[in-house]
Amino acid sequence: MAIKLKNLIKEKSPDIIISTHPFSSQMVSYLKRKGKINPILATILTDFASHKQWLIGHEYTDFFFVSNHNMQQELCDYGVEQSKIYVTGIPMSGRFFEKFDKDVIFKMFSLNVTMPVILFFGGGEFGLGKERTLQILQSLILNVPNEQIVAIAGKNEKMRESFEALVKDLNVTDRVRVLGFTDKVPELMSISHLVVTKPGGLTTTESLASHLPLLVINPIPGQEEENAEFLEKHGVGIWIRKEANPDEIITNLFRSEQTLKTMKENTMKFVKSYSTRSICEIILGK
Repeated sequence: MAIKLKNLIKEKSPDIIISTHPFSSQMVSYLKRKGKINPILATILTDFASHKQWLIGHEYTDFFFVSNHNMQQELCDYGVEQSKIYVTGIPMSGRFFEKFDKDVIFKMFSLNVTMPVILFFGGGEFGLGKERTLQILQSLILNVPNEQIVAIAGKNEKMRESFEALVKDLNVTDRVRVLGFTDKVPELMSISHLVVTKPGGLTTTESLASHLPLLVINPIPGQEEENAEFLEKHGVGIWIRKEANPDEIITNLFRSEQTLKTMKENTMKFVKSYSTRSICEIILGK
């Protein structure tokens, strides 16, 4: 794969390569080690815990951009030069920092403006799979009857159909909205008070930037599980593990308003509003 990538790099002849995936960082650092190419290599770790896959060939990486100070220390402990590491946060769309008219958004999705909103992302079938996702959605519907849920299935049509069937069976069409793919995630986060999701780096970043606690489901073994552990450790997320009882965890979470309030307050520690600009300025030496 590195050889195939070399041809593309030779064709484009870039001065700087910005990588947001460990495999591309590995391949570029391999080509630099072999003396085939010599661009500046900047790696943006799009997770909340470091993983060795990100660090293979780190001697040939010029910049590392990480989401938090814990990761900075982890990279130093691994042997990465501290001068290469910058805590900038993970880049994301500026739309998550916009001010939206919440009444318009409630109307857009036919939601009740007087009821709290839970945003549920369930499109992926990795991790524990579709049945577990449905089980957790059902648990939310039954155990949190005074809130409405927006369940997003993304481009997963089978999941969307399963969501719709569950909502119909439980007769809760009045307070559960099922969506396929939507580009209105910033708007939906602005009216929500909890996100239920796999702990991928970008969705996690967007949730924290929106000051939303996370209920973590179905992490892919490896990096996403490390993200889930990070979120729990820092009091911004609760992980529903494979062996856990969703009913028990969800009931405990909503038993006291203070729990969610404290989690929301903890999200403030991880908001980096200008990550993209900061990364560009550092690379360009401005």
